[in-house]
Amino acid sequence: MHDPAHCTLAGGIETDPATRTIIFHLTQPDAEFLDRLAWFHAAILPASTPPHDTGNTAPPGTGPYRVTRYDPATGMVLERNPYFREWAHDAQPAGYVDAIQVTFGLDPEGEVTAIENGQYDWMYEDVPLDRLGEVGSRYAGQVQIYTLLLYYYAALNVRIPPFNSLKARQALNYAINRHAMVIYHGGAAVATPLCQLLPQGAPGYEPSCAYTKGASPAHPLPQWQAPDLEEARKLVRESGTAGQKVTIIAPLEGRYAAMAMELRSTLASLGYEASVRSMTQTVQFPYVQNSDNHVQLALTGWNADYPSASTFLQTLFACASFRPHSDNSPNMSAFCNPDIDALMNKASAAALTSPTESMQRWTEADRALMAQAPAVPLVQIKRVSLLSKRTRNAIVTLNDEILLSQLQVR
Repeated sequence: MHDPAHCTLAGGIETDPATRTIIFHLTQPDAEFLDRLAWFHAAILPASTPPHDTGNTAPPGTGPYRVTRYDPATGMVLERNPYFREWAHDAQPAGYVDAIQVTFGLDPEGEVTAIENGQYDWMYEDVPLDRLGEVGSRYAGQVQIYTLLLYYYAALNVRIPPFNSLKARQALNYAINRHAMVIYHGGAAVATPLCQLLPQGAPGYEPSCAYTKGASPAHPLPQWQAPDLEEARKLVRESGTAGQKVTIIAPLEGRYAAMAMELRSTLASLGYEASVRSMTQTVQFPYVQNSDNHVQLALTGWNADYPSASTFLQTLFACASFRPHSDNSPNMSAFCNPDIDALMNKASAAALTSPTESMQRWTEADRALMAQAPAVPLVQIKRVSLLSKRTRNAIVTLNDEILLSQLQVR
């Protein structure tokens, strides 16, 4: 947006109070427009809502609950919205409980203990790795496991050495031990090795692994089997990049440290002089997006905004997603391939007329991208959530949004 102070939607949206309808006028067809409206970042607000932070006073909403108390340091209280009427159960169902109290500030360890003690009913964070065995053996009936549209990957900068060499990028994809990555995330029950850029659950996903023992981009296998260090070292020799320095920029938090050291060890085994530079995640994420920082390898993750292929492939690897000199450049690989861009654009356009064709094209785009190897997919994870004994009907979407209004207690 070039001039946000003077941005206006005049002419773009029409409202009719009499028929209670809203009409959006788009400049071009958008097959994902309704998905974006359903995303939790899109909210209907009164026209009088000020275009700035309203502080601790929440603007009115349209759901079954309203915020009656909010303190950013301690928590908030949601109570029934007296103006809410259920007009379509599938779109916006009525709630069950009379009030929901949300507490801020507990760490995941404290959250698990509080739920075990019956003090709380649900935790936002994932169950910590060191508590998985405990909750699985003693509280199995209160555990909920679900696959997220979330994965971790290593973005390879295709514009600077050594990963401006396709063979160097392919070598790291062949060499990485994805089984180890699964272990770092709690094991096979809660994590899956990932060998492609579309995760399980995304439209167009078809199991495929081009970089595993016995596979190639031309002849992928259905799933990852094991590293192929022999092929990886051969590609490094052919690339002429052996001996070069590679710095891994990784977040300090959680499981990133183990993943970063695995990447460092793998690079060293291929003949590179590898090191790890760690930063707090709030600093690392914008840092690795900015091309001025010349990041060779960024260890990061991506969670879909809503279930679509474009939120992974186009957002992370389309030419338009690379913005030089910007902290907001999600294409951290600085990758741009006009042919693959055209394929992704066709996949998006086909969704309006033929969803089947669209998914086929997204599958092709996924495999075309992996042939160019702008990143090393590592692992897709599952969320392990702990509920209290009295909690029922916990509904969670693919992109990790719990429907608080649908929680039931007894």
